Amino acid sequence: MATVVQPFVSRSTVSEDAGGLRISIPPQRSWAILFMLGWLGAWTVGGIAAGTSLFHRFNFFILFWMFAWAFGEVFVGYTVLYTIGGRQIVLANLDALTIKTEIFGIGPARSYLVSEMKNLRFQPMAIVGRGQRSSGIAFDYGAKTVMFGAGLDENEATDLVARIRQRCPVADAASQDSGTKFWAHH
Repeated sequence: MATVVQPFVSRSTVSEDAGGLRISIPPQRSWAILFMLGWLGAWTVGGIAAGTSLFHRFNFFILFWMFAWAFGEVFVGYTVLYTIGGRQIVLANLDALTIKTEIFGIGPARSYLVSEMKNLRFQPMAIVGRGQRSSGIAFDYGAKTVMFGAGLDENEATDLVARIRQRCPVADAASQDSGTKFWAHH
């Protein structure tokens, strides 16, 4: 007998109030976090040992290694903390779309003028340079593309885009370029 699969629930939560739309997007969870925690523990022990050695006898190689160690410690530490207690908060209203990336409630926020946003859309996963860019929601803002909601599934992202569009009158790229294309060809 086949197992009945229940419908998948959305990762994000959405609420509305007089100020606008509020979307909370937690990070993707992965078993890799257990490996990162183990690696971070071993890396910390190695860093303490190298720092102790550097304290007793100065060595340029150990000093260089300490800079690499600090970079790894901060990068993996941030990733672990974001996976455990992070989220993106998106606030949408008629004037602005604000994206806040927070860890345990603390983090920077950036606001984008809705009047300058174009082409709000689902952005599928892609290979960029030597790395892989996660899927998510994107929009064009001036000469750059802004992305948020990393790892969102296409159906969930499309639903969130529709909900944001209800609150934010974001122009489509096609409607922005239609006048330019007409004049460019005539």
